[in-house]
Amino acid sequence: MKNKNILIIEDDSAMVKLFELIAKKSGFNVISASNGSEGLKKLSQQEFLLVITDLKMPIMNGIDFIKQARKIPKFMNFPFVVVTGNLTEFSADVALLGNLTLLEKPLKQKELQELLDNTLKITSGETVSTVPEEEVISFLKIKLPKISSLMLEIITKIKPQLNILEKVPENSFFEGNYFASHLLIFQNLKLGIIFNFDKGISEAISSEIAKGNTLTPEVILESLSKVSIAMMKKIPENSPYASTFTPSIPIFLIGNENKNLFGTLKNNFVANIYAKTDKGILTIHLLKL
Repeated sequence: MKNKNILIIEDDSAMVKLFELIAKKSGFNVISASNGSEGLKKLSQQEFLLVITDLKMPIMNGIDFIKQARKIPKFMNFPFVVVTGNLTEFSADVALLGNLTLLEKPLKQKELQELLDNTLKITSGETVSTVPEEEVISFLKIKLPKISSLMLEIITKIKPQLNILEKVPENSFFEGNYFASHLLIFQNLKLGIIFNFDKGISEAISSEIAKGNTLTPEVILESLSKVSIAMMKKIPENSPYASTFTPSIPIFLIGNENKNLFGTLKNNFVANIYAKTDKGILTIHLLKL
């Protein structure tokens, strides 16, 4: 692999040194820029495998940098990474951007190393055909809580309390909940991912995404559709399984109190992510089909 360049856009020299120290251990060549405007110039000068940008910077911030970069054809779907210490500065629209990974300060060395390792696996074309299904499920158990936590905090401005439960929470299926069901296929493994929004969290999410509109069931479903699809798209981002996950179009249903959900027995569930905020609860059910 000839191109192992990473662009770091960051005005804090200490953070740049941290990036360089970790990235160089993995064989990456680090190029830095102190703001978004300088970063755009660097983009036009050479090729990059990965671009990591801070959010808050002088002259041009990280979000404006990405918006400008997206206007360049070859960067329309580029996997940008945004690092920030204040997720509430993000808007709901930014949270739904594709190919955008968020890392929260203070940055953990393990998270950055994981990002770099996965980038190498993806760009090297490393095969994942022999990965056991237990590893895939373990990956999803780690990735889904990260995605749901970031998404809820950005949109509702409240950091959720997260738990991973092996059993389906009692009374988690009842009248009034909104369900978004997705099919995720990995080789011969078929997984169902169900986003279970209660009334409170549904209205909180919708009020931020559909500002100015009356919260009718149709408006709520449209908003939740955007959120669930964005979460599904973020599962393979910067993941060694990026080219092997096949997500489906979501199917929305209103919940009920039956023991079966979409014809699937409750004992088929392998994990349940329980994200609770002051606004309400999102439960993500992961099951084998």
